[in-house]
Amino acid sequence: MKRATPKTRSRKRKSAAKKEMNRSPALKERLEAEFAETVKSAKFYVEDPQRLRALFQEAAKQAASLPRDPFQETWPYFQTMLRLIRAYYRGEYRDVTESALVVIVAAVIYVVNPLDLIPDAIPALGFLDDATVLALAVRRTRQTLDDFMTWETATVQL
Repeated sequence: MKRATPKTRSRKRKSAAKKEMNRSPALKERLEAEFAETVKSAKFYVEDPQRLRALFQEAAKQAASLPRDPFQETWPYFQTMLRLIRAYYRGEYRDVTESALVVIVAAVIYVVNPLDLIPDAIPALGFLDDATVLALAVRRTRQTLDDFMTWETATVQL
């Protein structure tokens, strides 16, 4: 009989917790309400390049120590969000709607906030809400992020 390794148990716990988040309408409602509050504060960041710069710097610093597992396929998009914010506050890239930028900024704020719906310090669960918010933001802004990556590629080749 095979015994589960700590890594396998951790994956099973994360998977079960993720399924629970998807099944629980109350939890999903709370997460959406919390993200809506974050969107309100994101509007103030979008209006102020210095605040955007500070957010980028804090998020880039924290991203280095975030676990990648909970974010899976959205991690590259998180990195793209950070680069887009940097290019925007520098004035290098402006081909983004305000609503898309607000969603992107809100997602980054949510991910770097350690005291969100599920505090990040809770093992195996702490980043699931962050990953869910990030996935939601990617779904809402995927075309904007893809357009930005195309712009980056074209700019680097010039």
